Amino acid sequence: MTPQRVQVFGLGLPASGTPKEQRRYVVRWRVDGRDCKRRLKTKAEADRFRSQLLAAVAEGVRFDYAAGLPVSWQTDTTTWWSWSCEWLALKWPRWAGSSRRSGVETLVAFTPHLLVPRAPAPPPGLPQWLREVGYNVGTERMPSPQSAWLDRWSLPLEAIEPVALERALTAATTRADGRSNVASVVKRRRDLINTVLRAAVRRRLLGSNPMERVEWSAPRSSSQIDVSVLPTMADIDDLVAAIASLRSDGARYAAFFATLAYAGLRPSEAAALRVNDLELPESGWGMARLRAATPAPGTRYTDDGGTRQTKALKHRADSAVRSVPLAPPLVGLLRQHLSGWPSADLVFTNGAGRSVTPENYGKVWNRVKPTVWPERHVAAGAVPYDLRHTAATVMLRAGVPLAEVARRLGHSIDVLLRVYAGVFEDDEARSNEAIEIELRRQRRLTTVTEFG
Repeated sequence: MTPQRVQVFGLGLPASGTPKEQRRYVVRWRVDGRDCKRRLKTKAEADRFRSQLLAAVAEGVRFDYAAGLPVSWQTDTTTWWSWSCEWLALKWPRWAGSSRRSGVETLVAFTPHLLVPRAPAPPPGLPQWLREVGYNVGTERMPSPQSAWLDRWSLPLEAIEPVALERALTAATTRADGRSNVASVVKRRRDLINTVLRAAVRRRLLGSNPMERVEWSAPRSSSQIDVSVLPTMADIDDLVAAIASLRSDGARYAAFFATLAYAGLRPSEAAALRVNDLELPESGWGMARLRAATPAPGTRYTDDGGTRQTKALKHRADSAVRSVPLAPPLVGLLRQHLSGWPSADLVFTNGAGRSVTPENYGKVWNRVKPTVWPERHVAAGAVPYDLRHTAATVMLRAGVPLAEVARRLGHSIDVLLRVYAGVFEDDEARSNEAIEIELRRQRRLTTVTEFG
């Protein structure tokens, strides 16, 4: 067996003047040239841990290079891999399918990069294995090269330092082409990793959260919609008409897209809309009562293995109902839709009579959109969700009170103002004109009052 060289250094003390709650005592040691470190809250804990290391060295105990600790201690060592699996299993039952998918994708992107120094390259197919087996809660995990590699080389929680976190965060938020992910994805991934580490601190698996010392920040994200590239209602009417004229079963999705554009529903809300919750008079405005949403996170992330998962309206209680008025043109389209594709339950169904999914309506969207909105069209890059954004801009430009717009969309007013701030910037000229008229009116009133 190759001889080892293990050095245990003096105790590192917190800087003078450090507040008590932020003080950390640092134990440093070196295993065959690899520097190791552990931060502890009290001097007594640090002295005890350092003494244990010194005793292990004196007794000739062999140290594990990957973990940096005596081999005899390994049963007490929790790695990032083992803890992230345990944490995900705890969260899984209470998460909706979309949250499960987002959590798994973040862990899949991050975990292969939080490794002990000099770890060998991962075995082939590791990301796919993590999605399908490793982080697939409830799946039986059989021995495999991927699990053996993670068990051996995943970094112990106590060995996670800011530099290692920064490297892993950079790798997990960089796309295959070398560019960074969009700001919202970067922030979401960083926040989730921070949450996992905070939970480890609460479980006393970590003395402190290393993320608090990371000098790495996510790029600033903007939730504001660029209203200049949204399709107009005339554009949407052209698209809906083109879909309705299809000679295939894809024509059934014309009213679905119209509902997003005229009523401002989320696609998952429109997919859950039921016939009995519609009021479709022969003339005038109608009404839709929304009771649920059915996002489509994928079969791997639903409890029953189905494509969709029924849940409460976003940010609402399970029993909440949102009533959304339906403009006369949409009422007519929905009446035609139910005449052509009658249903006793869901308003919108696929060819098999089941709830529609992004895969169903996405195929029709991708086939028809380029013919109606060619490459140079302002809305050429639009996605189905942008139809909801168009509905919001129409309401705001029509002067509908903010509280009512927010209610119809299922937003809070602050989110509405943040997301659709561009609508108000785009309407600067009309706003200036309205202010000028009001100024003239008030000045005339003042003149009459003073000299009348």
